[in-house]
Amino acid sequence: MCTPSTWNRTEPRTEAERKERERWAAYREKLQSYLLQLPKEPDTRLAMPVQGARVRQVANTFGAARDGWRTHEGQDIFASRGTPVYSATSGFVWRIGQGQLGGLYVFVVGPGGRRYYYAHLERYAPGLKEGQKVTIRTLLGYVGNTGNARTTPPHLHFGVYSGSRRTCDYRVIDPLPLLADRDWRSYTLNPARNR
Repeated sequence: MCTPSTWNRTEPRTEAERKERERWAAYREKLQSYLLQLPKEPDTRLAMPVQGARVRQVANTFGAARDGWRTHEGQDIFASRGTPVYSATSGFVWRIGQGQLGGLYVFVVGPGGRRYYYAHLERYAPGLKEGQKVTIRTLLGYVGNTGNARTTPPHLHFGVYSGSRRTCDYRVIDPLPLLADRDWRSYTLNPARNR
């Protein structure tokens, strides 16, 4: 059973906690401003984010067991180190950062408020910044194996999320059924999906 978070209702205990709350409050505020500019309904198809990859090449690892009682909340798309990674949807760059698990990552918020997580990047696209408007032609970064993927072959971890833990409607979505091959010459979705 979910109950709305009380995290923001108690006073921060440390300076670090206060700064972290301020940081997240700013991200929530940005998210709300993006949602006002985006279509209300989420995409029903997403463009393959890894240049040259095809949907049929993605081994379905969504929900697979991971260390520490976790499950895999996305799909791993393997490619050579340095392969370009593009946005799978139109929207806004919500967050750019580095984490223990995801290494170098980019979050894009798209239609319907869905958040798209591009992780284990080797590096970011030059000039990429938070708040930037993106399309399926926007370069986000390059395939790598940063974070907890240091001992694995280079790949993009691609995750899709909706809702919020704060409002008890958080959901992890399997991106594989949404992915469509794209014509890399024109960057358009290929209507004939090869599965």
